[in-house]
Amino acid sequence: MVSFLEWVPNSRAAVTWPFCRKGCPVTDDTLPLYLLPGMTPQYPVYSKLLPLLPNAQVVPFIDPEPNESLNDYAKRMAPLFSDQCFIGGVSFGGILAQEIARIVQPAGCIVIASIQKPSQLPPCLRLWRVLGGRHASRVLNAVGSSAKCIPTSIRTSSTARLTKLSGASGKWHRWATSAVLDWSPSTPIASPILHVHGDADTTFPVRYTKPDTVIPHGRHALPLSHPIETANAINNFTRAA
Repeated sequence: MVSFLEWVPNSRAAVTWPFCRKGCPVTDDTLPLYLLPGMTPQYPVYSKLLPLLPNAQVVPFIDPEPNESLNDYAKRMAPLFSDQCFIGGVSFGGILAQEIARIVQPAGCIVIASIQKPSQLPPCLRLWRVLGGRHASRVLNAVGSSAKCIPTSIRTSSTARLTKLSGASGKWHRWATSAVLDWSPSTPIASPILHVHGDADTTFPVRYTKPDTVIPHGRHALPLSHPIETANAINNFTRAA
């Protein structure tokens, strides 16, 4: 079984279903909620949220193919899901969850601290879409290497994130970033959607998005900064679906 906290992007371990965390079984009378991680898969972004959602399980990513689009990647992940579930994700995982939902048509799709279409990207990232989309891997590698040259003592949070793009260890981040920059949603999502966002999110600023629920002071790692508010929004959505 692939554990969320043990899995890393380049792992070749077999994907075993379901990805159930110890101590929080899915009850028979509740549809399961499958949560996709963010851009850094091994970061425990759901560690405070999972105890509040007994029906939730975290699904690790599979390895992307070279130069694979987000739409094609979603098609390869889609067979892991059925329509009798909820699919959600945070940040990058929220974008991927929508692409999978377009294929699977689950009971509902939950978007956390993410965007619903490319026009909701902040202006700087929209510019990157023009500069190359998923073919910008070499440029992203150069940007990451340049960021690593900046002394740690004076790095901003944005600069620190850029360092993840460099070298062999940055392969996953370069692919995921490029895939988002090249993202073109295929068809409308037939399933109900819940979009939860924090008004202090600096990665995807709320002013560019149209969420259903805005959590005051919520940051980009919303399940960590405001797990109770996030869980309440999700529970209300899944009960009503």
